[in-house]
Order: sequence, then C-alpha cells, then structure tokens
Amino acid sequence: MAMTINTNVVSINAQRNLGLSGGSLSTSMQRLSSGLRVNSAKDDAAGLAIAERMSTQVRGFAVASRNANDGISLAQTAEGALGKVGDMLQRMRELAVQSGNATNSKSDREALNAELVQLRSEVDRVAKTTSFNGSKLLDGGFTGGVFQVGANAGDNITVGALADTRADKLGQASYATASATVDATAKDAARDAMTNASVTITVSGADGVGVTVQIAKDENVTSEEALGRFIEAVNSKTADTGVTAFLADDGKSIEYRATVGEGQTAASAQVAGIAGFAATGTAAGSVGIDKMDIKTQAGAWESLQRIDSAIDKVNSARAELGAIQTRFEKSIENIDIMQENISAARGRITDADFAKETANLSRTQILQQAGTAMVAQANQLPQNVLKLLQ
Repeated sequence: MAMTINTNVVSINAQRNLGLSGGSLSTSMQRLSSGLRVNSAKDDAAGLAIAERMSTQVRGFAVASRNANDGISLAQTAEGALGKVGDMLQRMRELAVQSGNATNSKSDREALNAELVQLRSEVDRVAKTTSFNGSKLLDGGFTGGVFQVGANAGDNITVGALADTRADKLGQASYATASATVDATAKDAARDAMTNASVTITVSGADGVGVTVQIAKDENVTSEEALGRFIEAVNSKTADTGVTAFLADDGKSIEYRATVGEGQTAASAQVAGIAGFAATGTAAGSVGIDKMDIKTQAGAWESLQRIDSAIDKVNSARAELGAIQTRFEKSIENIDIMQENISAARGRITDADFAKETANLSRTQILQQAGTAMVAQANQLPQNVLKLLQ
C-alpha cells in the first residue's frame, strides 16, 4: 500500500463504517424510544402498507362496536316503552273483563270506561313521544333502520320497522255485529212459543255452519223469562259458534257478536228460530283501540277482541326487539374478536422486538466507540511520511 498524504484510504474506510454503525445506532434508539419497528416507509415499505390497511380495519371495528352498542340502547329504549304499553293494555283488559259482568250497573261501566279512556290516551302518548336521539321509535316512522356494525361498506344489521303502537294502529279486531229489536210483541211471541212447545233455534257463526239449540217447553214462562232463556240458549253454544248474545242495558234490543275463526277474513252472525229475536249481520275487521268503549257488555266483548290483538302485537314486537339485542351483542363479540386478531397481526409487523433492538443497541454502541478510535488512529497514519524526510 502506497504511503500518501492527500488520500487517507484507511481513514475514509473507518469513517464509512462509523457512519454505518451510527445509522444502525440511530435506528435502534428510534425503535426503542417509539416501541415501533416501522417508524417510516423506509423501515419496511410493504409492511407499512399492510399495517396501515390493518389499522383502518381496527379503527373501523372500534367505531362499529360503538355503533352496535348504540343499536342495543335504541332497542332497549323501544322495548322498555313497549313494556309499559303492555302493562297498560293488561290493565285495560282487566277493566273490559270486569265491565262484561252482569253485576255492573250503567254507572259502574261508565266509571270503568273512564279509566280505560285515560289508559288508552297514555298508550297513544307513549307511542308518539318515545324517541332515541331525536328519532321517534313507536309511531310507525322508524322503518328501514340500517346499523353499521362492521368496518367495511355493507357490514350492517337492518331493522325493517318497529311496531306502530299508536291507539288508532293498535288492536286488529274482526267480528260480526247484528241486532234484534226487542219489543213487547216479540217477547210475547217468544213466551207463547215456549208455552206451547219446545222451541228450536239455529245459531250460525263465521264458518256458516248452523248449530241448533232446543229451549224446553214451559207453560208458566213469562215474557221476560222467555227473553232470558233465549239469550241463555244462544250463549250455551258460543264455544261452537263464536256467537254471543247480549241484552242491551235498556232491555230494548239484543246485540249479537261473532268472532272470526282461524283462516276466516270476516265474521257473520245468524240467529233464527223466534221471529222477533232473529237477526243476521256481517262485518269486516277494523284496527284501533281508539274505537272501543266498555260502557256496555257488547262493547266490553269487542274491547277484549281489540285488546287481545294489541297485546299480541306488543308481545311480538318486544320479542323481536329482544332478538335484535341478542344479535347486536353477538355482533359486538365477533367485532371484538376480529379487532383483537387484526391488532395482533398488525403488532407483529410494526411493533419493535425489544430483546433484539437492545442487543443491536449494545453492538452498535461498541462499534461506535471502536469506529471513533479507529478514525483517530487512521488520521495519525500520514504522520509516518515525516519519518521518510528525516
């Protein structure tokens, strides 16, 4: 190797190695101070791209989990309100059952009806005011609710609609009504018929099949007793026909009500056998507990039809909300698992291995010290040329 002054190759080499160890030392210190193996794209370009995509997923899952929890809160709000609506409907049903009893006077039924009206108004108010974050839940307006429960587009749970529990939309009732005017002539005719012989009447319900009932002969029957026995005979076959007869409070008419059987869309009520009491009527269904009152026995009967339907609707809606809550909870559990696994995968790419980095730090620190010493030694080499000039 030639002895030169202007170009100190040994010093240049030592400086280069010192720079390399310095860069490695800087990288190790950066990783140890940040805890990250990838601090910039130059550390691992491909790893950074993959890790950033994973970060997008992790952060999206975190928000999706909060969304699902908000969905649970919404369902709980609606279900809680429906629970109180159900309680009020149960009380209304108690009132209707009580009003249907013959021991009540007209004033008794009016008092019962007054409480029912207040409960009905409260059901309507709850339906119209129950809301979550400004959105009404039970007035029929909450439809097509899409809950984002994932990190990507299309990861959703959709609620088609929440039950409309307003008073005019709650309580489907399908039944037939018919009535017969009861005057003195009709009562006397019934008395005469029962005095002379057994009387057979025919009662037909929604299925159109007639059921015959025989009223026994009684020579001592009065006009009022004949009326009572006729009503008793009709109602003795209610389980078979679905037809119930009620004597109006003023005693001037008989009201017939017929239920609708399974698979039937309309009801009919037909009672024949005694001309003055015979009646035929049909009616389609209607919706709304706002249309009911329990001021009469017939009204109490109709109210039970509507209230039972309303209770079924509320119970079904609560069951659906309970199922939705369970689905949200399972969705959250799945989100948490995915978030955990993707976070672990991202960590394996970006997180620094402290055991490895501390070992590298020690190595590069020694190399730095050695490199510095070697540069100093290399810088002294040109002085050897002076010995040639002595």
